[in-house]
Amino acid sequence: MGQSTRTVKVAADRSAEIRDVLQAAGFEFSAAPYAFFRAKGEGLTATFYEKGKLVLQGTDIDRWAERLTGEGVPEGAHQVAMRKHPEPAPECWIGIDEAGKGDYFGPLVVVAAAVKRHQVPLLSELGATDSKKLSDKRVMALARELKAVCTYSQVVIGPERYNPLYAKIGNLNRLLGWGHATALEGALERESSATWALSDQFASDPNVILSQRKELGRTIRLSQWTKAESDPAVAVASIIARAEFLWQLRSLGNIAGQTLPKGAGGPVLAAAREIVAREGHSVLPRIAKLHFRTTEQL
Repeated sequence: MGQSTRTVKVAADRSAEIRDVLQAAGFEFSAAPYAFFRAKGEGLTATFYEKGKLVLQGTDIDRWAERLTGEGVPEGAHQVAMRKHPEPAPECWIGIDEAGKGDYFGPLVVVAAAVKRHQVPLLSELGATDSKKLSDKRVMALARELKAVCTYSQVVIGPERYNPLYAKIGNLNRLLGWGHATALEGALERESSATWALSDQFASDPNVILSQRKELGRTIRLSQWTKAESDPAVAVASIIARAEFLWQLRSLGNIAGQTLPKGAGGPVLAAAREIVAREGHSVLPRIAKLHFRTTEQL
């Protein structure tokens, strides 16, 4: 039977009780980030996190789950996604995601993040998930924690670079494909043990990324899934990319003389009109993606 991972919620005040059970069974204890303890024994590693999550890893999970908690352990989103990994399951893989492609103001950011299988319980404990499910404040705070534990590479295409590139290429998906391939190459340069990569699927044609892979990117398998943010590595990339986008957007607001809203709807058009009225049209190429319909509306 192969290794598997499960997470169950357990009241934090039961840490001493569960520690006693594991200690009596001969488990060895060590420290772990954000955890009361990590215990290793035959067929099981148990990590009890301070927020009340008991993560069980090994080949004997069901028996120990019942013994320690009195109930079975439901699979979390990360575990469900990881069941789709190729065989043999990669010990280290790279997730790729982007931020800013639907925002008139601000850059396009692509991040490739490397995750090792033993890090997944910690990432789950920290709350790594699709950045669209998190507040901006939480994204900024979580990105700092994830950067401390994961290797990553990012490609930031600010408006002054984005606009001439888009004018030359004429297709957002091709530009995204170049960004994904470039970020992947950077991540592989930093983490050579990665054997597989997963990208959120943004185009129906997989060759949009595959055809633009560079030397290292062509040495590993690359998969593309819809809603790939359920995978922990893509979730990490999603959060780091969103945090960088938000930071860059805030910086560009200094050029515009006001806070720049996200998205491309009515509030964005209203803000753009204020900026043009005050600063003139010449400021737009420095802060906005000009191919958006918003530019025509102005």
